[in-house]
Amino acid sequence: MSVVVLIREARGHWVGEVAAAVHAAGHRAVLLAPPIDAAERASLITVVDEIVAVEDVYDAEAVAAKIRSAFGIPAAVVTGSDGAIVSTARVAELLGVARCPASVFARCADKSAVREALAAAGLPGPAFALISSASEAATVAKRVGLPAIVKPVNGAGSNLVRTVSTVEELAAAYELLAARLPESPDPRYRRRLGALDPAQTFLVEGLLRGPEYAVDVLVRDGVVEPVEILDKPLIDERKFELALSCPPAGLSEERAALVTDAASAAVLALGLDNTVAHVEVIDDADRGPTIVEVNAGRPAGSIMPLLAKLRTGIDVFAELTALALGAPPPAREPAKLPIPLGMLILYASGSGRLKEVGGLDEVAALPEVVDVVTTVSPGQVLTDEQETYAVNLVVAGFADHDDLAALHAEASKLIRLEVE
Repeated sequence: MSVVVLIREARGHWVGEVAAAVHAAGHRAVLLAPPIDAAERASLITVVDEIVAVEDVYDAEAVAAKIRSAFGIPAAVVTGSDGAIVSTARVAELLGVARCPASVFARCADKSAVREALAAAGLPGPAFALISSASEAATVAKRVGLPAIVKPVNGAGSNLVRTVSTVEELAAAYELLAARLPESPDPRYRRRLGALDPAQTFLVEGLLRGPEYAVDVLVRDGVVEPVEILDKPLIDERKFELALSCPPAGLSEERAALVTDAASAAVLALGLDNTVAHVEVIDDADRGPTIVEVNAGRPAGSIMPLLAKLRTGIDVFAELTALALGAPPPAREPAKLPIPLGMLILYASGSGRLKEVGGLDEVAALPEVVDVVTTVSPGQVLTDEQETYAVNLVVAGFADHDDLAALHAEASKLIRLEVE
């Protein structure tokens, strides 16, 4: 039986989803990951066929050599880990099973390069500039305009994203990121992007104003297929999203088509093919649907793919696996819940090691709750700077955004995330 290799940099629920799709396609699922403890290994071995420890999952040459010596040439190499997407694509190239060039994923991992590529393609976008020193704040503010967003050029999960309204706030945001990112356990901030040091140079872009949407897209042989649009009715300045719902309330078919057209144009402009992408769009008051970011090589995080599967019957993890294998699209089930669905996200407050998640039974008993999914476990280190979707609720039976807000407030009182 042929092997599909899954490369994981850190904990992620995607492993079970992709492994199930690999098995359904008739292959063995082998997981390559940094050394893990016995308890986690016992849990993972129930979903994959074999676990192989590698010291550095980002060393593409060493990983490719290990795969080749242990398994020969695999049927595919897949990841759902943000920081490992570029190196995994390079592993696939070295083994001769790549479906999209690693250079394309590298471009997508650099948010400033994405802005340049989208602008070159004539797609609408905010003014943007790089900042490499707090002393540049006035010059950058003049070029970009205020208010603005400051973000790492290669971050994810809203890590250290800040909104600024004055030159002084921009300078302070620079100082904050410059102090925090070199200390981050995320290795992305220690890997240069060409001549750019992502721990010292950050992206500043004009603030977009309007409703925000998220859409997963499939790209197969140059043809883009949007899966489902989710809107973000509850936004927090630090975490950015507290709830999502689909279909978006009050979004006309015409406007929805403009949003998906923007997402489709963006992934093609970036050169993505035979992969999936999670695209975030703001329907800006002046520019219309405008790309916020493109997360290439993976679907949405947390249980957003579950919402899409329940609503549309499309399993994006099965699609990702088929695209990596160069196989035909997997069979699609009829939509199970063709009604409005929502996702509520509950975060831990503060930073530290998770001791306990309490209140799960109580929140599951709420009449609107369809499912409760936790993506964290005791012992895991959480940081308040990172958008970690700790507890996620699938909800139905709500009337509008106010209902979702009330549900979120009620669930927040029931769930207890104890951090030490």
